[in-house]
Amino acid sequence: MKLIKKGNILLLVTAAIWGFAFVAQSSAMEHIGPFTFQAVRFLLGATVLLPVILVRSKRGAFVGDKKSMWIGGVLCGITLFIASSFQQMGIALGASTGKAGFITAMYIIIVPILGIFLKKKVSIRIWICAIVAVIGLYFLSVKDGFRIEKYDILLLMGALAFSAQIMLVDYY
Repeated sequence: MKLIKKGNILLLVTAAIWGFAFVAQSSAMEHIGPFTFQAVRFLLGATVLLPVILVRSKRGAFVGDKKSMWIGGVLCGITLFIASSFQQMGIALGASTGKAGFITAMYIIIVPILGIFLKKKVSIRIWICAIVAVIGLYFLSVKDGFRIEKYDILLLMGALAFSAQIMLVDYY
């Protein structure tokens, strides 16, 4: 299979899993609380990743300073937990899955904007995308005289935390 075709298939699978996760999160809120969901989610993730980490470390797949790897891993895990918790609380308070997905996806715009503070160049195309995304966020979130719901703020805080996690991954 050609590399580009394989990459496109993997991107499609990733997008599908990402989208289905919002439906699962919303459905779970009918039966359990947000932190119980988070505990189960992270425990399942750790259970799946632990064997992969052990096998890869025996093969010498990890290159670099182990201290930096641990610090980066812990910081990324903490920010992932914070981001996911904000997102889950927003969904628990009543955000629709579509709105939660859109607001969470704002990290796509927030990351390059945060990059400016790290002296990274941001192209005009990114600024155009940021403006379009903010307009979309406005139409989805602002109702009845500039009223923003509680869960909109939680979801946006989650997007900021996801952005911080991505910046940490880039740094470490």
